[in-house]
Amino acid sequence: MKVAFPWFGYDTLALQGFLEDMGAEVVLPPSTSRRTMELGVKFAPELICMPFKITLGNFIEALEEGADTLLMAAGARKCRFGYYHYLQERALRVLGKDFTFVPITQYSAYDFIFRLMPGLFGVSSARVMRGVYLLLAKSALTRDFRRLLNRKRAVDFDQAEKLKESAIAMLRNARTLREIKNVRRELGRMFALNGRKPELRVGLVGEIFFTVDQFANQEIERELARLGVEVVFERCLYNHLRHLLKIDFGYLRSRRLARSYLKECPGGEALRTTGEAIWFIRNRVDGLVHVFPFTCMPENIALEALQRLSERAGVPLLSLSFDEHTSSTGLITRLEAFVELLRRRQSAGRISGN
Repeated sequence: MKVAFPWFGYDTLALQGFLEDMGAEVVLPPSTSRRTMELGVKFAPELICMPFKITLGNFIEALEEGADTLLMAAGARKCRFGYYHYLQERALRVLGKDFTFVPITQYSAYDFIFRLMPGLFGVSSARVMRGVYLLLAKSALTRDFRRLLNRKRAVDFDQAEKLKESAIAMLRNARTLREIKNVRRELGRMFALNGRKPELRVGLVGEIFFTVDQFANQEIERELARLGVEVVFERCLYNHLRHLLKIDFGYLRSRRLARSYLKECPGGEALRTTGEAIWFIRNRVDGLVHVFPFTCMPENIALEALQRLSERAGVPLLSLSFDEHTSSTGLITRLEAFVELLRRRQSAGRISGN
């Protein structure tokens, strides 16, 4: 069995490690590229959202690499994500390749641990539970790496970029709890700031795929860091797994904070987007950046809440929707203008404080 799944930012390494713990031969598709996007667009419904197209392209390239089993997270509820696995399998059958498509429900940890994984890989439930524990540990490590990288880039961009590839290699090779602990300590040493601080901090909120995957959001964290801005975030695989296991207190906090703007959940991650934005403002970020797929209904509803929040709190908001036509040049221009606005506000605040 040669197993593949779509890319999911740096957290791809944690997911790969879990499947290898289950005894699978993992066939990662090539890193997401323009070709990936073009393949997804070619075989996807015209008005479907961009994460569908990117992940479909990942699957096509994985099949080209020899994968025979495709794993895709499955949802329900009020979001088109609930139909991804069904539509993607139909689109892939057109290619005429022989493969098994396995939707993985996100709403039953019991089913995942005691039925799906043991049935798919022929392992015991105890081995799955051990694998999930290691998955949590490694996804926490990838989260910490991303935070350290964002902070280091904002104060010493060139040095952070030099260190990034060796750090990713360390992440890839960390397979035990002891190795994960050692890598975390080494990353802290590598990305130490030595007393320096970023000039500005912005909170990144939005749809999970766009807040996590660097290709999807066109490396927005790197581009902001190039301008001297540290990007802080809550959305990552580690927190998402904790949410699925009902132990993510950050999600409960977001739901509570969002109630003053969204009385009911409109689907997707709108409540979390709004709640995280409020939390970031309370923790004194200089601005908010909201990223989401073009035509995403839940995030467009969240945008209305974020605009009211931005006005009331006096914190600038940059909202960015993406599709396959989004220009990197236009994105960088908008980021530069937004950061200039934040710098002027910061300077004005210093003058008035004096």
